[in-house]
Amino acid sequence: VGKSVPKISLVSLDTGDESLTLSGKITLLNFWGTWCPPCRQELPGLARLASRLTNEPRFQLIAVSCGGGNRDDLDQLRSETEAFLASTRIALSPWADPTGDTRLRFTKAFGFRAYPTTYLIGADQKILAIWTGYSPSVETQIAQSVARSLKQFPATGSLE
Repeated sequence: VGKSVPKISLVSLDTGDESLTLSGKITLLNFWGTWCPPCRQELPGLARLASRLTNEPRFQLIAVSCGGGNRDDLDQLRSETEAFLASTRIALSPWADPTGDTRLRFTKAFGFRAYPTTYLIGADQKILAIWTGYSPSVETQIAQSVARSLKQFPATGSLE
């Protein structure tokens, strides 16, 4: 906590877009997998939170769908992720880390080692909080931390 975020290289599973902006936003970065039971429990709550904050331009959820290995087959991952999201009616735009580079950087910086892991990132691109694993209280903890972060972040988008 308090460390700067390492370089993030992700691909949108919806559009193939690779442009991602963290600066000036409160970001929830969640690493999850369709194969991971705790991830499947946690994701609906994160999607509900993001839905409640749809009209909040200072917030974004980046849900990174991960396969079980270090590198991911993008087509297979897209297919499995789309099927899971459709079957659970979870509305979000998933991202992928097909090369595994982002996960490796987060492992080196923060000891990322389990799924799901969620990082709360400030508008200054510093880590505000980290949650590893899932428990029923995590959804409330994350929502409260996001609300606090938004209160501390001026509506103008300026950090001054």
